[in-house]
Formats: sequence, structure tokens, C-alpha cells
Amino acid sequence: MLFKDDWDKSKQRLEALWNNEIIDRACISVTALKDSHNYVREKMPESPEDLFHYFTDGEWVHKRQMHRFENTYFGGEAHPVLWTNFGTAGHAKYFKNAKFSFSKDTVWYEASMEDGEIPEYIGDDSILKVEKECMRYLSKEGMGKYFVSVPDNCGIIDALEHLRGSSDLLFDLIDNPDWVKQCIEAIYDGYIQSSEEIFDIIRENNEGGSAHGWMNTWSPGKHQHLQVDFSVMISPDMFEEFAMIELERATQWLDHSIYHLDGQEQIRHLDMILSLEKLNMIQWTPVAGQPPTSDFIPVLKRIQEAGKGLILFPKKHELKILLEELSPKGLHLIVNDAENETEARDIVKFVEKMSCKR
Repeated sequence: MLFKDDWDKSKQRLEALWNNEIIDRACISVTALKDSHNYVREKMPESPEDLFHYFTDGEWVHKRQMHRFENTYFGGEAHPVLWTNFGTAGHAKYFKNAKFSFSKDTVWYEASMEDGEIPEYIGDDSILKVEKECMRYLSKEGMGKYFVSVPDNCGIIDALEHLRGSSDLLFDLIDNPDWVKQCIEAIYDGYIQSSEEIFDIIRENNEGGSAHGWMNTWSPGKHQHLQVDFSVMISPDMFEEFAMIELERATQWLDHSIYHLDGQEQIRHLDMILSLEKLNMIQWTPVAGQPPTSDFIPVLKRIQEAGKGLILFPKKHELKILLEELSPKGLHLIVNDAENETEARDIVKFVEKMSCKR
């Protein structure tokens, strides 16, 4: 790989990660600007029209990301992967009458579903066609240089929330649960159909597998993260009734899967999530305003004891306690606060040293 001389060894570690095994140390991904960098971040456009093209114009995206990759040190398992950033639960855009707009930080949705309406998947008659054209271009231009990630088309209920609106959906769970389940089924079918097409587009670029844009993972098959961010607003009983069936189906369909656990409020659903037999890993997100990752070591140990891997985003000062308390097997640490290339290299060496002590 053009920007990653030691990719073959990192690839072995990432393959072992899915099996909750270890090659020589815990997986660590850390990036920093090269000491000799000349990186200047491109200013994001202001208008909605230009923002749309900023994220979906393959040539524009390729040029911008190549400049970043050329000036980045990829330490440990970090590797150049172009995140196709089309918005979280972005498959909501592939349904009739979806109302959305790109902003600098996210894709915003306006509720568009009426009472009793079943979401209608329209595939290439939606923005999906534009997104696939972008991924085709990037997959071709990035061959041997970088991987092209799957988009964040994750979360069936989260996509329904985009289309229906949070408040209305909360009432729907109580007032019309059977209709909600029909909607979930329709969205799941659209998710599978569009995802199959996307995996087909990026497979060759990804050495026959697939990559995740911001978790620094690679899989020899289809892999993606799953989520139910909406679950912070519902009870465990509702999670079991509305979320578990689709999570079970998705883990069976994917070759490898990760659950994105976003915030301590989801801990109340953790036992159900851990019961998903084919779920490989859980990614713990340190949410703004909540305690840091290292404050949840008992919960993280519980995840490992259930036989699931862990993807964590700790601050660099948390590495020592995490490596002392957690098993290095099935552990992937992603550090985003290295100040420079020298510090990034030192972080990898520190993880090597700490892993040998376990």
C-alpha cells in the first residue's frame, strides 16, 4: 500500500482481532502529521450546494484526501482509508420523499413520513446513484493507494428516526408498535439491497474485503458497524422488542460486525447486545460531557469476559491503565491526540511494551 509500508503485518493483526486473538500486541491505531509535512487543510465551502459536492464529487474528494494521506504518518494498524462520509444512518436518504441537507459536520434530516406510511425504497432514483458513482471513482483512483470505506449506513431504527422524527417515533412505539415493525422491516430490506451494491463496488479496492472509515478496521469479508443511537431514549423492554431482531439479522448477514455503543445510557441494553452470537466487537464511544473511557473499566471487562472484542478511543494518557486492566486480545486502541509523528511512534512502542507484560 502506497502510504503504509508495513500493511501486511497490520493486516494480520486486524484479521486476528476479529477472532479475539493476538499476533504480538494489542492493536493500536495512531496518526499524526509527518514531521516534514506541508499539509494545509482545505477550507470547507459555505453553500448547501457546494457542501453537497464537497462530500459526493469523487474527483474533489480524491484530491483532498490524497493531500492528507501524503502528509500523514500511519502508526500501528492505522492505514489510509477514505471515509465516504455521506451521513450517519445514511440509507435513510434512499427512501421516497426523504428530506435531508449536507452541513459541515453532518447530514440533517427533516421528518417526512406521515402516520401509517410505509417507507418506500427507491434505490438509484435517490441520492444512492450519486454516492455509488462517487465510490466507483474513488475505488478506481485509490487502488493501491488507499481503501474506500463503507458509508455509515448503519442503524435501522436510527434511519426510521430520520424519516419520522424523534418525538413522533417515540409516541409510535407506544401507540402503533405493529406499524413501527413494518417500517423497520422495509428499511432493513432497503439497507441490505443498497449495502450489497456498495460492497460490490468497493470490494476490489479493499483487497477483496471491506474497510471502516473511522474505526481503522479491515475485514476479508463484509463488515460494518451497527448502532441504535435512538436507544438512549427507550427502555430495555422496547430495545428487545424493536431493535434486537434487526441486530440479529444484520450480524448474521455480515461476515464481521461491530456495535457502536454511544454513551453510558446504552449500558442498560448491554446484556442483550452481548447475547448476539455473531457480533464480534463493541466500539465504546466517550461521549462529550460523560466520564472518560478509563472510568468504565468494569463495563469494558464485562464485554471482554463475554467474548467480544473492544474498539476504544482513549486519550493518550489513558493507555497505561487500559493496558494494565484489559486483555490485549481482541483490543483495538485508536488514539487521535498524538501531537506529532515522533509522539505517535512512541505510542506504538509503549503499547508493544505494555502488551508484552500481560
